[in-house]
Amino acid sequence: MPDICNYVPPRKIRNDLEFTHFVYETNLKRHHQPFCHAQYYMNLVFKGDGVLKVNGKEFDIKSGDLFFTFPNQCYTILGSDDFTFLYISFNGNNASELMKSVNINDDNFLFPNQESLCKFWMDSIIRVRPNNSNFITESVFMYTLSFIENYEDEQHEQTKSKFDTIIEYIGYNYATNDMSIKKVAHIFFYNEKYLSALFVKNTGVKFSQYINNLRIRYATELISKGKTDIAEIADKCGYTDQFYFSKVFKKITGHTPSQYIKILGPKKK
Repeated sequence: MPDICNYVPPRKIRNDLEFTHFVYETNLKRHHQPFCHAQYYMNLVFKGDGVLKVNGKEFDIKSGDLFFTFPNQCYTILGSDDFTFLYISFNGNNASELMKSVNINDDNFLFPNQESLCKFWMDSIIRVRPNNSNFITESVFMYTLSFIENYEDEQHEQTKSKFDTIIEYIGYNYATNDMSIKKVAHIFFYNEKYLSALFVKNTGVKFSQYINNLRIRYATELISKGKTDIAEIADKCGYTDQFYFSKVFKKITGHTPSQYIKILGPKKK
């Protein structure tokens, strides 16, 4: 393995943090809720699932989800019988500036799917002793923040990769007559409205327009190869209604299928 040399720039925020707790909590029922602390809390769900109620909203949380709470903010955690979590409480003169530097705020405090942190946190907490507690706690805290700083980029890459897979799937299946955004959302575990917005963001057109563009392009290819039966062409392109096919065809090409057949169809000798 070759040498690795990384330049480490000076900190924008001076580390002036005070850590009070590093805890593995196994019994929510013994606590009086809602919680309302004078410090920041970095929380990692270790096992089970539950609901976080904060700021008048509810958020589903599960093993591997990381979330932050803020000083004097009241919140409630409802967990399953096997629900356990770890947390680090902290404060300090520059704690708020540190949170701002990694874009953690009331609108961006929940970071799902951080399962890789669970083992690290647990391995670290069982090593805590009076003489190393500050060092270990700060190390876990800072290591975790490094994931947060890259979270948006990683989420974007994961979404892009998954969207590319969706586009590939559509490329193979657009001519099936049951193709719909509802079906694609179900296959790829997306919310239908979210997928619809994602389509516009990534392609510039709505899902239905994207499918119609592919189908009509295929229709023009069939015509250019000698197909002249409009009902057959419509069926091969995924349309069960010949008249709707003709309407879409004209909207996209500027010609009816019959006109297009005359224009691009094979020349008779």
